[in-house]
Amino acid sequence: MYLTTCQSSYKIYLVSKTRIMKNFLFLIMLAVAAACGEKTQEIQSEAYIPELVITDSLVIDHLTSLGMIDVKYDHSEFLMYDFKTSEFVRVDKSGEILLKANRSEDGKDSFKSSYFTTAHYIQNDQVLVITHTSAFIYDLDFNLIETKKVNFELVTRTIGGSRAALSSGEYLYTFSLDVTGDVRAIVESDDFSVVYPFMTVRDINSLDTLHTAYIPKGTQMAINPGQYNNLDPIVKLVKDEMFVLFPNSPEMYVYGFPELKFKRKWALNPGKSYKQILPTKDETSFEGFLKALASSEYTNFGFSNSYLLTQFTGFAPQEEVDQLPRDYVGGSEFIELANKYKSTSYYQIFKGEEKLWQGIWDVNLRSVRDVLYSNAKPGEEPDAVEKDMQTYYFYELR
Repeated sequence: MYLTTCQSSYKIYLVSKTRIMKNFLFLIMLAVAAACGEKTQEIQSEAYIPELVITDSLVIDHLTSLGMIDVKYDHSEFLMYDFKTSEFVRVDKSGEILLKANRSEDGKDSFKSSYFTTAHYIQNDQVLVITHTSAFIYDLDFNLIETKKVNFELVTRTIGGSRAALSSGEYLYTFSLDVTGDVRAIVESDDFSVVYPFMTVRDINSLDTLHTAYIPKGTQMAINPGQYNNLDPIVKLVKDEMFVLFPNSPEMYVYGFPELKFKRKWALNPGKSYKQILPTKDETSFEGFLKALASSEYTNFGFSNSYLLTQFTGFAPQEEVDQLPRDYVGGSEFIELANKYKSTSYYQIFKGEEKLWQGIWDVNLRSVRDVLYSNAKPGEEPDAVEKDMQTYYFYELR
């Protein structure tokens, strides 16, 4: 995704001038380009509304795009991936490249696949790489330490940085299916979304299941069960709590971690800017992608200085989606409609459970663990000019 070029109606201050980054590639099923939407703001409270501030930047001497996969717990380095060269790239907080390693090729240290699902820093200065069938543990030089066959499959449509897994100390969270069971029966069930405890906490060493939880009964997926293009939630761990935001359901759920005991939830109330998606009836067609185009989806959330920031997409009007050709998805008409509507991101700021503000900024934020970042400054088009440096900008709410 690219940033819009319209001038933001929301004031964004630049605090640090540290360096610059070009762009950032994240593999997603629906690739859309940026479009300028009408700037709107919705003030929900008379309380102080924080400003989005650039606090620092990270410049990397690298020609091609890097996707940020993970951040070390102490923020001392970043794990990135170059999808063009198939290289893991470790970068320290000054922007120096510590290591480049291609582990998709044949060899004793290979993860024996052309792609990986996700990767994370884990204890003892190691990196866990999960593929479709196995888990690989590497040291920081990407020498293979151990390989484990996994008895679960991550339920996600994203590769190379999926949100369906997250490491934390002695634990690994996964949104997954046990492949030793009757997977076909579960997947083909009309109640697919709610009949299986997808949320799982595992022992980081053995990968054995410790705790599980079902998708909550109050979610839209439980109210309207069926097939959804994206089911895996966005998850953040804060101390002994796990915050869970399902992309297709506008509520925040909070669980005790690692026990996955439900504690509370609250409605995010996105209003008319948000359109609820309904499940797909015919999964063999392109219906799921057309439904996604005509509806909204939560794509991100993060915490900053005791504030919660959420992000969801706009939607194309149903009457315009109905006019698209049904024989294939991805043609010029589909992309044009996606460019026009789906690239608009709506942001919400909360203090506790109270919504303070909702509106549009001309910056596309991402979040890894507790780090908010983008690949361009507000108003910049990241791919407008070819650059030989990659830059990340880091943000806070103040």
